[in-house]
Amino acid sequence: MVKRKRPERKAIKVDSEREILTEKIGISSDDAADEESGSGKEDLANETDESDFQDMAKEEDIPITENEKASKRVRPIHLADELRNLQEGIQLFKSNIFKLQIDELLQELKLKDSNFHSLDKLLFKLKDVIAEIEPSEDFTVGEAEKTMKLSGICIPFSEPRPTASTQYKFKYDKPSDFNLGGPYILKTAIKNPLGFSVDLLVNMPKSLFSEKDYVNFRYFHKRAFYIAYIAKNLSSTDLPVNLSYEFLDGDCLRPILRLDPKKVDSSDLDFHKLKCHIRILPSIEVDTFNVTKLAPSRNCIRYNLANGESELKPTPFYNNSLLAEMQYFPNTVFLHKASKSCSGFVDACKLGQIWLKQRRFSSSIDEGGFGSWEWSLLIASLLQGGGTNGSSILSNGLSSYQLFKAVVAYIANNDLISSPFILVKESSISKNMDIPLLVNNSIGLNILWRMSPSDYSRLRHEATVTNSSLDDLNGDHFDSVFLEKVDSSIYQYDISSFIKIPRPSLDKSFKESERILYPSYKAYFSGKVFKILKEGLAERASVISTHYSYTKKFPLSATKPSDESGVLTVGLILNAELCERQVIHGPSAEDKEEAEKFRRFWGHKSELRRFRDGSIIESVVWQTHPSRTIVSQIITYLMERYFGENVAKEMQFSISGLASLFSSDENLGKVNAFTSFQKNLDEFESLRKILVEIDDLPLRVSSVLPVSPRLRYSSVELPTPFHIDSSNCFSDVLIELETSSRWPDDLVAIQHSKTAFLIAIADSLRSEDSSFICNIGLEEHLDSIRNFSFLDILLPSGFAFRVRIVTDREIGLLNRYKANKDFALQTINSVKRNLTVASRHTSEFQTLVHRFAYLSPTVRRVKKWFASHLLSTHIDDILIELLVLAAFLNPYPWTVPSNSNLGFLRVLYFLSNWDWRDEPLILDTNSSLTIADIQEIRNSFRIIRKNDPDMKNVAMFVATPYDKSGILWTSNRPSKVIAARITSLARASCIALKSSGTNMNFKKLFVSPLKDFDFIIHLKSTTLATGGENASDLLMYSDSICDYYRYYFNELQTVFSESALFFYDSIDKKIITGLWNPQITKNRSFKVYMGFSSQPGDDGQVQANIKSMLKEMERLGGDLVVSITERNI
Repeated sequence: MVKRKRPERKAIKVDSEREILTEKIGISSDDAADEESGSGKEDLANETDESDFQDMAKEEDIPITENEKASKRVRPIHLADELRNLQEGIQLFKSNIFKLQIDELLQELKLKDSNFHSLDKLLFKLKDVIAEIEPSEDFTVGEAEKTMKLSGICIPFSEPRPTASTQYKFKYDKPSDFNLGGPYILKTAIKNPLGFSVDLLVNMPKSLFSEKDYVNFRYFHKRAFYIAYIAKNLSSTDLPVNLSYEFLDGDCLRPILRLDPKKVDSSDLDFHKLKCHIRILPSIEVDTFNVTKLAPSRNCIRYNLANGESELKPTPFYNNSLLAEMQYFPNTVFLHKASKSCSGFVDACKLGQIWLKQRRFSSSIDEGGFGSWEWSLLIASLLQGGGTNGSSILSNGLSSYQLFKAVVAYIANNDLISSPFILVKESSISKNMDIPLLVNNSIGLNILWRMSPSDYSRLRHEATVTNSSLDDLNGDHFDSVFLEKVDSSIYQYDISSFIKIPRPSLDKSFKESERILYPSYKAYFSGKVFKILKEGLAERASVISTHYSYTKKFPLSATKPSDESGVLTVGLILNAELCERQVIHGPSAEDKEEAEKFRRFWGHKSELRRFRDGSIIESVVWQTHPSRTIVSQIITYLMERYFGENVAKEMQFSISGLASLFSSDENLGKVNAFTSFQKNLDEFESLRKILVEIDDLPLRVSSVLPVSPRLRYSSVELPTPFHIDSSNCFSDVLIELETSSRWPDDLVAIQHSKTAFLIAIADSLRSEDSSFICNIGLEEHLDSIRNFSFLDILLPSGFAFRVRIVTDREIGLLNRYKANKDFALQTINSVKRNLTVASRHTSEFQTLVHRFAYLSPTVRRVKKWFASHLLSTHIDDILIELLVLAAFLNPYPWTVPSNSNLGFLRVLYFLSNWDWRDEPLILDTNSSLTIADIQEIRNSFRIIRKNDPDMKNVAMFVATPYDKSGILWTSNRPSKVIAARITSLARASCIALKSSGTNMNFKKLFVSPLKDFDFIIHLKSTTLATGGENASDLLMYSDSICDYYRYYFNELQTVFSESALFFYDSIDKKIITGLWNPQITKNRSFKVYMGFSSQPGDDGQVQANIKSMLKEMERLGGDLVVSITERNI
């Protein structure tokens, strides 16, 4: 039997970096060959199936045995295996679909290995070039800089730079070792628009450093010369790369050399197709310095003590930066062992990378200090320990998704600041730090040393949100976890402010003792802002995120990036219950020490106040303002107090323009909106008690149910006492009578009986209190089998209610009505939509308004948006409320909005991204839907789409526990055209927000593009009724308080239903627009009852008489119409 040869793949073979790695880790020669077959690629056995082996065998005349043929016939994937995979999908994942999504995502993230050959050759060539660089002589700092400048290269010394009096020398010597590190060698690299990095570790000889070089930046200065000397020699080669410096993960102490690909025709070293770059990272051996002197609690930077300082401060950032130079390759070995012992490790790292990327986390200081490297080390550490009695938290047998979910849960549920994770117990670590602590090594390096308290709180918050979504078995949150960008300040934070970072020279607090603690002034300024806001906002904000941009890449001719100033973005996620409290309660006046500290922090804002309970405490009082939240007032005051008036004046808030726009609205800008709704509800409750207690009716009133948006906090116009100029001051109410078998068996008789009951109720109310004003009214239609009457009741307080009656008997008779089944079905749906199920929705929505503090103002803003875009007449009020609820019940990947303006923007984002054609919207308003219910709803949606693929009857599908059909408020409206326009307008709004940022003119969000319409009817502003009439007289005449505009709009829809589609702003009532039916604009043969006005056309055909129909529209409007403008068709 001839031994089968592996297919040859060209790679770095002799002394290659990966060969060095495998030798150090201790992989066998056969395993090393597997590793050599593709860096960042899958093992050969995983890539090649049996058919490939047979083909290779034929080419090389290798015989195939009968057993091998049998194994070829009996494939390992049988029905039992498929069932096992399906069961695994159910057990390990929320659903088998979720498992398929994970598998597809991992497949999409996988890098193609067809272009790695050129990268391998370049790495081999690069290693040879660096190895051949001759050692230099000893240079003074002046000589070193002069030598480099002759080649146009600057040495990227960190601050403070070495001076002319510096005694130590600078020298280059050949590296003692080369290694590969990072995701490339670990096979965890994924596709990324920005590319991935390939790390080449160049180990600096121990002979270059003296015992004391760990103090006062001496090591980092020598390191900077070393990397500059390599750059000088590489710049003179013909390698197809562009050279530049880069701060490693934003650490200005650790410049590295970055090699970006340069496209060169017909070069076998051209790797630009891989979208990656090479980083040359200097490193040192673990025993180069005494690691105990580099503990985070030790000081390694000597400076002159300022007044009031008794000892030198510790330098944890500096110390960890130096320790990281020793630990990079040992950590790579640590991760490699984890990948070999745990089959799901590599894919779990990939899932973590995409999760972190979508949330703007990376290893860089300015992006949280927690990236794919830290994620991988955390998984590997949890596979080794962290549990009770030294046991591991994670098992090697877990799948990639289980590992991912477990790590997210660990981040969310464990505070590494108060309870550090130290894997190696003998490591000397100081636990009293204000940053998270994760140590997996014996030298005491904190893996998370680049994370600030702000970054860590944001990471835990994101992990908590993700963990919650993954635990939600009723929803599919794959997109929110892995695909959606979460880091947009417009949608992520309740309040975002942008603070211009002053120059370091202007900040007197940035003393020498502070400079040693932070990698840059930006980091110092960010940390100071976070500390002040955390104390000032306290429990008002659950997350305070600070973010600044930092230029890490710079040319070889520069010593550092040029950006000294910048903008600090502060994002706040607020506590909805506490954020708008007007009073900050401080310590008691008796606690003099704490009271003095409180006064010192708040300055002149602090005052001593006595409260109702008799306590006398220090406090700060804020005033409510329609366009400025209390939180924004606090931020502005603190910025001015601690950073100066100029910083406070130049600070901007992301959506302050939107807040100002709403505050100027006569309805949306009122601060006491909730009080107005509550007064109306209180009056409704009073009326309910009176109606229930009426005892002179044949049947008693069993229940009085609210139906109107005014009774569920969702009407744009605030409920107010009856006013002459108001066209819609009534709150709809539904009455249910006690059951009885004496109701007539005729629908017409039932409607008349209901009218008689309303008259009797009116008489009883008048006899009870003569100040009650009651009037029987008739609906716009007078269909005999539909409800055609209502009772208007004006209470002594001035609040008005419109009462209707519904009986079980009429619903049953309508179900059995045979004369016109379609009409009966429409009537039943109308009763459910407007009365019975609407009352259930009102009850549910009232509960949700109290659960979500900013639901009511958000709904009112969104309804204003729909009306401004002339869409409110094409979509049910309740449907708009349900669409808004989606942003509160399913807020992932964010949290529930704690700001009505943010809630409004979130709804626009949802509308712009919701694929209503293929996805139903399922809202579990009361947490009662089971998995079976949700599956049933999804099946109903699929059946509807199958039976109506063109969506002529149902476009949007929105299901709730009280409407599992999903079509009660979406049947026939909005139509497919209107639904598409909603999506289009929302998407345009989101694009405008993203492109304009803080300079956005938010008025544009509420201006509908009129150029899209064929004609516009301009309406006259008119007073509906003249002043001076008595309210009781007005109620006697419905004409006095009718909405003429709405009646005119309805008339247009009735008369021209087959000719045009009309749009109307039901709030401002300034215009009515229309689109002609495309079918009537074409020439056609004449026939009787064409359905529209026509005129003779060409070739004996007829065409629509557009001008005649516009004239008719003008005539119907009478004095309401000012003019009609037409767009040429």
